[in-house]
Amino acid sequence: REMIAGCKAVADLAGNESWQVLPFSTGVIGEKLPVERIVKSLPNAFQKLADSNWKLAAQGILTTDTRPKLSSAQVSIDDQVVTITGLAKGAGMIKPNMATMLSYVFTDACIDQKSLDGFLREAVNLSFNRLTVDGDTSTNDCCMLTATGLSGVMISDIGDDACQKFKEALLGVFLELATNLIKDAEGATKFVTVEVNQGKDEQECLQVAYCIAESPLVKTALFASDPNWGRILAAVGRAGLEDLDIDSVEIYLGETQIVAAGARAPGYREELGQLEMNQEEIAIRIDLARGSHNERVWTSDLSHDYVRINAEYRT
Repeated sequence: REMIAGCKAVADLAGNESWQVLPFSTGVIGEKLPVERIVKSLPNAFQKLADSNWKLAAQGILTTDTRPKLSSAQVSIDDQVVTITGLAKGAGMIKPNMATMLSYVFTDACIDQKSLDGFLREAVNLSFNRLTVDGDTSTNDCCMLTATGLSGVMISDIGDDACQKFKEALLGVFLELATNLIKDAEGATKFVTVEVNQGKDEQECLQVAYCIAESPLVKTALFASDPNWGRILAAVGRAGLEDLDIDSVEIYLGETQIVAAGARAPGYREELGQLEMNQEEIAIRIDLARGSHNERVWTSDLSHDYVRINAEYRT
């Protein structure tokens, strides 16, 4: 009811029908929207609409984020410039299916709805649906892709070079927005890429990746900059892969091999692992030696501040 009232108020100001207004929100689960406050602020918001206010819009949707997330790219198609610009918010309760996040991406290309929906699903699957901060998923999330057609450039043939150029630029915007969510995750001090290679299929690669990325023991070791390779190997082992040959598993921190043949790598020294863990951006790579499929996810560490932020969320 509150959401419908808000949509009607927006529609009245914009000269549209209320069904043409798309509502989005995050916040405390189960609490009613403060619709009176929202409606009261709408005239001022409409007065401030301007082409240059992207940053203000990105700031206006923040909750526990510490900074706005924006990304923009331009691509030349048939000697004409096509622009893609997006903004996003989200810092905690982030897990595939997008979780507590909002993201809005716009392009001035002309694209039919079916193709646009396909572009959106593909880009989301390789970006926002490869994130995990804490393994929790909220009841509220959204990612939308809008094509205004203002450039007059048609993107129609899915197989041609122009379409591929557009999709590459679009994915770049989605990836920048998604990884910036992780870099600004609640209490985060590390940006972590977990890459699983040589798996049988996408599912088992992601299964291992998320088992590592969501392990409290791995995440606290990341916060402490502790190269505790046993915790990573244990997460691989309990990921539930059928007939996993642990003796074939190799694990790397950056370029440093820490596990070979299912045990500590012969040439590994603790100081080498420490150099990798001291970085703000850390790459964990797992080679399963089971196939040719590769996947990656992004995560953060688990810090004192994450516990504090979520313990004090309503107090």
